Amino acid sequence: MLQEKRIALTALVLIFLFFLGFSLVINLPVIHNNFLFADQAVYYSMAQSIAFDGDLEFTKKDLIRYYHDFSAGPNGIFLKKGTDGRIFYAKSFAHSLFAAPFVRIFSYNGIFVFHSLLLLLLLLMGFSYFSLSNKPILSLIFILSFLFASVAGVYFVWISPDFFNLFLVFSVLFLWLYKVKYKEMAAASAPAEEKPSKFQLFLRSDKTDYLASFLAGIATFSKPHNVILMGPLVLWAFVQKKFLKALLIIFFFILSAGALFGINYLITSDWNFMGGERKTFYFNFPFEKEGVTFDSASGWPMTSEGYFERFLLPFKFIFYNIFYYFFGRFTGIVWYFFPALLLLVLFILGKRPRFYQWLTLGALAAGILIYVILMPTNYGGGGGSLANRYFLNIYPLFLFLPSLKIKHKHLVLIWVVAALFISQILIDPFTSSSNPAAHAKRFPFKLLPVEMTLINEFPTNTNPAAFRVPFGTPPNEGYVYFLNDNFNKKQEGEPGVWTWGPHEAEMILKTPFPAKKIIVHLLNNPRHENEIKIKVEGKVQKIVLGPRQKGTLEFDVGNGFQMEPAHLYRMKIKASKGSTPYFENESSKERRYLGVFFELEIVPRI
Repeated sequence: MLQEKRIALTALVLIFLFFLGFSLVINLPVIHNNFLFADQAVYYSMAQSIAFDGDLEFTKKDLIRYYHDFSAGPNGIFLKKGTDGRIFYAKSFAHSLFAAPFVRIFSYNGIFVFHSLLLLLLLLMGFSYFSLSNKPILSLIFILSFLFASVAGVYFVWISPDFFNLFLVFSVLFLWLYKVKYKEMAAASAPAEEKPSKFQLFLRSDKTDYLASFLAGIATFSKPHNVILMGPLVLWAFVQKKFLKALLIIFFFILSAGALFGINYLITSDWNFMGGERKTFYFNFPFEKEGVTFDSASGWPMTSEGYFERFLLPFKFIFYNIFYYFFGRFTGIVWYFFPALLLLVLFILGKRPRFYQWLTLGALAAGILIYVILMPTNYGGGGGSLANRYFLNIYPLFLFLPSLKIKHKHLVLIWVVAALFISQILIDPFTSSSNPAAHAKRFPFKLLPVEMTLINEFPTNTNPAAFRVPFGTPPNEGYVYFLNDNFNKKQEGEPGVWTWGPHEAEMILKTPFPAKKIIVHLLNNPRHENEIKIKVEGKVQKIVLGPRQKGTLEFDVGNGFQMEPAHLYRMKIKASKGSTPYFENESSKERRYLGVFFELEIVPRI
């Protein structure tokens, strides 16, 4: 066993050295085409500001420094105006603060050097925890599978707090539960061992709970929803009737979270880093030229104030979102984080759970409910996210849920599911991150349910040609959101869109009113006997058209998927034959691959 442990630890160190080497040599500007977007732009710029200026203020110096690394500028950067007129970064600075020393030394590579150290610590903790009840090699493989047979590992290469948050949550749970697990194993087998080191004695002591609560405070400042971590820590102390310990746990949590929120207040005069006069800027930034200010630059208001009035949905949508949270096409954890499902099943099928496991389950359930209730239209992290990036704050709770005895069949099942669903993401994480919907446009994802509540945050919306394409005639106008690439971009002056050859175009029509009918006007390409198949809200109709022949199909519809004041209608359109006129007609200049041209006439319900 000792020899096997040495082999496992050697492998772990080699893995760390591989990621460290990757971090030191990667040419990030070339990989990203000199373009960082939204969260990645703001967190990198903020890390630079902390590293070189020691502040959170956005100035012209910050902008110039950013352009030295990424010449496209910090597109999508979030900024806010303070009460004194100064401009500050409008995101939590926790990740940027800890990454700043590495950024100062290694520039943009420093972010990944920092992540490499987090990865090393995370692997060591996971290995140590599971080695208490499993063979060392299996323990290492399992913790690696937890990260890299899911989308979690992809966020290592994101310049954002997501991997940092995963590490913090994992650390809190490890510090709390390692000693509990050790005492369980010792009571069951009373293993003989050498004299423990001071560090091992620390891990088996109550002192770890104070460090865990301190880290929970940092995690809460980084993502306020992580306050759920305090529930198990405090309740466990109360169950053990250690009331002073419970108070100290709360004290250390308040100490770290309060210090960070306090620093934010002292610097920006606001506790809420996302509140006040907050905007996101694209292609035009304050200070880039004389006279270009926070007010004059083309920014979009993005304040969190009044959030609940604007975005909360009726109670019934909680059930839709819980279903989507697990099984959705773009965010479903079953497909993107399959180890979580496996661990949940093993917990349900396992022996009688201990009380600390019920506490973990309660925190897990509370975390999911907080996201689907308080962020019902954006619980996955925004349209540019890959899968559900906010789930990284909850994912470790699944890992510590069952009393796990690792079996080879568990590892095989995890990697088989990963191969079927997310292998293309794992093979090329940078391309997958830049094109977060690419995998979801093919089998098997196209068979999965679409998260209707997230329509404005679909990853497909990162393609401007697929997002809010206007159809119909005002005032009876609607907008189409294409879910795949099987369409030709709508041309200026054209009232409709050509589908892409004989491939099925999938879309959602969004209207501000309930429709009585959706009438689809069709124009065929030059092909003979072209069968056109259209599906609207589950109703299917077909029509056969000759060359350049027109046709019309009508669909009686109801309210669709109703999200006041919007109504959403699912549609699919497919031609059986495609044509490229440029290659078939000497006089044609039409190079597009044409399927069928369609226009939509929306008849409102009176």
